[in-house]
Amino acid sequence: MCGINGFNFNNREIIDQMNLATKHRGPDGVGVFIDANVSFGHNLLAIVETPANAFQPLVSNDKNFALIYNGEIYNYHDLKNQLIAQGLSFATNSDTEVLFKGLQTEGLDFVNKLNGMFAFAFYDKRAEKIYLARDYGGMKPLYYYCHNQEFIFSSELRGIFCHKSVERKIDLNSLGVYFSLGYVPGQKTLIENIFKVCPGQFLVFDLAAKKITKSWYGYQRPQAIINTFNPVDFRNLIGAAVKKHTMDLRPFGLYLSGGLDSTMILHELSKISKEKIKTYTTAFITKNKELNEDAMLARQLCQDYQIEHHELLVGQNDFINSIEKTIATVEEPRYNFSLPAYWLLAQEAAKDITVVLNGNGGDELFLGYPRYLETLAINDRYAKYPDWLLDFWYSSKSWRKGELKTGQFWHLADLVSRWVYQNNINRLNQTQTAKIFKFNPKSDLLNLIAYLKSVDYPFIKNSLPDNLNQMGEMDRLLWLSDEDFLRTDKITMHFGLEGRFPFLAKEIVDYSNVLTSKEKLKNGQVKNISRLAYKNLLPDYIINKKKTGWYAPAVEWMHSDLGEMVKNVLSNGYYPATSGLFDLNYLRENFVEKEEHFSQSNIKKFLPVFAFQIWAKTMGLSL
Repeated sequence: MCGINGFNFNNREIIDQMNLATKHRGPDGVGVFIDANVSFGHNLLAIVETPANAFQPLVSNDKNFALIYNGEIYNYHDLKNQLIAQGLSFATNSDTEVLFKGLQTEGLDFVNKLNGMFAFAFYDKRAEKIYLARDYGGMKPLYYYCHNQEFIFSSELRGIFCHKSVERKIDLNSLGVYFSLGYVPGQKTLIENIFKVCPGQFLVFDLAAKKITKSWYGYQRPQAIINTFNPVDFRNLIGAAVKKHTMDLRPFGLYLSGGLDSTMILHELSKISKEKIKTYTTAFITKNKELNEDAMLARQLCQDYQIEHHELLVGQNDFINSIEKTIATVEEPRYNFSLPAYWLLAQEAAKDITVVLNGNGGDELFLGYPRYLETLAINDRYAKYPDWLLDFWYSSKSWRKGELKTGQFWHLADLVSRWVYQNNINRLNQTQTAKIFKFNPKSDLLNLIAYLKSVDYPFIKNSLPDNLNQMGEMDRLLWLSDEDFLRTDKITMHFGLEGRFPFLAKEIVDYSNVLTSKEKLKNGQVKNISRLAYKNLLPDYIINKKKTGWYAPAVEWMHSDLGEMVKNVLSNGYYPATSGLFDLNYLRENFVEKEEHFSQSNIKKFLPVFAFQIWAKTMGLSL
C-alpha cells in the first residue's frame, strides 16, 4: 500500500511537496521520476517485498516507461509465471515488477488479468501518454485535476492541493448529491475541477493534445445463472481468498465486528495460524448496553477461538477530540457519526500490525441488508401490477413525506431509480430544505438519478440478469467503493496501515454474480448462503444473529459535550467562509436546541451540515 502523485510537467519542488503531503501512506521510502514531460512521485509501504526491492517509481532502462502503483495484486505469482514463459526475467519478487512488465508487454489488456486492489499511473514516453487505472472493486482511491492544460493526480486531495494553480473552491453542483446520499459517488468530488477515477476505469491523458479519454474494463456479464448453492464450494472460495490476503512479510490482524462476515474470516484465519492473528474491535463508555453487544460477541468469539483480542474503549472526550481529525483525514464530509471510532481503532491497531482485514463487501455480495427484502417485494409488485399504478403509489408516499415535489414521479421499474429510492438518507422534507439552504442545493432526487446515469457506468448500462444481484452490485460500486472503501483507505493509511477486503476477491465477486438471489434470500432470510455454509462451524450466537447497525452513542452524548460542539459548529462564526450557504440559526434552534429526544434518524437532519462545515474549515475551502 502506497501513495502515488504526479503531473504533466517538470517540477522537482512540487513533486517533493506532494510526496511530503502524502508521506503517511508510505513510511518505508519515497521516490521520484522526472523527465521533460512528467513528474512522478511515490510513498512506499512495503508489504510483499523488502523496501529495497519494492522501490518506486519503476523505470525502464531506456527511460521510456515509468510506473507508480498503490495496492496489492494477489495473483501476481501466476501472472509472473506466465510472463516468464514468454521469455521475461525478473529482478525482484514484487507484484510491482509484475505489473510493470505486464503493462510493457501486453498494454492495458494486462489489467483484465489482475486480481487485487490497485490504483496506478503508467507513463509511456514514446506514445506521449499517461495511463491511470483504478481497480474494478474501487478499493483504492485516485483523484485527478485537469484544467488549463494541467493534469495532476494523487491518491489524496492533499497531494493535488500542493499546486497553487488548484483553487480550493467548493463545487456547488455536487452538493445536492452529498446532501441526498451523504457522500458523492462517481467521478465528481465536492471540489471544482477535481475528479475521481471510477472503479474499473482507464483514464488516458495525451501529453501532446492535453486531452483525456476514458474507457472501462472488467465488467463482463455472466452467460448463465447458477440456481443451486454448494456450501463446500463457497467455503473453499472464502478460504482461498483469505489465504491470499495474508501471504506477506508484515504482521496482520482483523477488524472483528461480532457480525457474520468478519467471523467467517476469523474462522478461515484460524485454520492458517492462530498464533499470528490479532483481532480489534471498539466498545463505548455508554449507558446503552445494546451499543456494545457486538463488542461483547467479538470478545466471546476470541475466547472460543483462543485468539489474541484487542478491545478499544472509546469515551465521549476521545470521540469529540477525534471528529475534526477524522474529517481532515477522510478529506470529505460524511453523514456517519461513528467515523471517529474507526479512526481511533486504526490508530490503536497500527501500533501492532501493518495489514488489517475486514468483512466489508459481504452484505453487498451475499445480500445481507434487510432492505434487500424490500427490493424483493418491489420486484414482485412490479411483476404483478402495472408500472403506472405502482409509480403513482410509491410517488404518493414520497409526496406525503416531502421527499418528492408534487407532480414528480418515481419509476421504480428502473433500477437506478430504485437504488436512489432505497438509499436516499436525507431526512429533511422540501419545506425544511427550503428554509435551511440559502442556495439551490439541487438535492432533488430526480437530479441524483440523472447524475448517476450520466456517469455512463457499464454496470448500469448492462445490468446483471438477476435484479436483486444487480442492486447488490450497485451498492458495491456506488456505495462501497466511493463511501466505505474510500474512508477506510484514508483512515487506515493515515496510520501506515493497509486495509484489505477478502470478499472482494475476483473469484468471489464472479461467483456471487452468477448465483441466483433466490438462494441468497431463501425463506426470507438475508445472507442465507453464508449462514448455510458456516452452520455448525461457527457458534449459533453468530449464525442466528440478526443484522444490526453499528453506532457510536452520539444520541446519548448529544445531551452533553457533543451537543455543545454541534451547537458551536452550527454557529455563523465557526467558519464564515461557507456559513452563508445555510440558515444556521434555523437549523440549530429547530433541530438541536429544541430537540429533547435525539434518535439516529433525527440527528441526520443536522449532521450533513455539521460535517460539511468542519470539512470546509479543515480543508480551507471557499465558494
